[in-house]
Amino acid sequence: MQSSTLIIGAGVSGLAAARTLSDANHPVMLIDKGRGVGGRAATRKLGDRKAPRGRWDHGTQFATFRSSALLKTLERWGALQHMTPWHPSPDGLDRHMSPEGFNAFAKDLAQGLTLHNSLRIASLTRATDGWTVKAESGETFSATHLISTLPAPQLLDLLRDSELDLPACEALRAIHYHRNLTLMAELDGPSGLEPPGCLRPESGLLKLIVDNTLKGISGAHTVTAQATPEFSLEWYDRDRATAASVLRAALQEVMASPISNVQIHGWKFAEAVHRHPEPFLDLCTGFRAAGDGFMAGDEEVSPEHHARIESAILSGIAVANATLKHGS
Repeated sequence: MQSSTLIIGAGVSGLAAARTLSDANHPVMLIDKGRGVGGRAATRKLGDRKAPRGRWDHGTQFATFRSSALLKTLERWGALQHMTPWHPSPDGLDRHMSPEGFNAFAKDLAQGLTLHNSLRIASLTRATDGWTVKAESGETFSATHLISTLPAPQLLDLLRDSELDLPACEALRAIHYHRNLTLMAELDGPSGLEPPGCLRPESGLLKLIVDNTLKGISGAHTVTAQATPEFSLEWYDRDRATAASVLRAALQEVMASPISNVQIHGWKFAEAVHRHPEPFLDLCTGFRAAGDGFMAGDEEVSPEHHARIESAILSGIAVANATLKHGS
């Protein structure tokens, strides 16, 4: 399949890049290994998928938008139609969430875009007029421009498999991520957390606990609990059932009702803690990288309160504008 620009990765950064290119009538296509869109803007449903009795946001919990220009762009794209303020951040800005789960934000960003899901990329090949991308399924795609919004380690693996040793790889190797194990718990009754349902324990195995009922996304009593980076690193490649039992016990200590059921999910690249200092990276002619491993927007806030969703979106917009400027 032929397109002017091919974007690998349909997280919020890739989606924002695609919407920016589409606004300029620039032919663009996205490929993602997942069944849906959004990456860590992920929501899991409890019960029937069409009429769930509960939900967990088990990746991104909220978005804080500091840029008024970006808010206007998101509104024009229709990406804020399911978003509502949850509770303010320490600097007084609203933390936005979706009553339908945070994945609804990503789905709204994806409206009108050409997207191919459930495709893992096997290799990239330079062509005379651009790039050829081959999926593990055997499908091939051609494009003049290539944008990757993959986590840097995944992109490095793809470049190695494609036998592409680019000078910019050194900058990609400097981008580091925390891993995260997330427990999704169903309770027999209320959690006992105070509104708005967000607790950051000062010690222990859990760094964040969110009551999805108080948050307003779940009819059932569901709680999302994110493990600390230290626990996640230690247990990520070990037995998940045992890890879930350990986290369940830690969560039960602060819950007012018994936990009836749990699920666990691992995010290998949960949070970029050492990021590239620019919004995107030129890898070589016609090939750029962007995403949440790149700095964009207001970087003068603490890591705990930094609007990482906003930064990822701004990175996607910046790399799209660079693509339009340099040979669309």
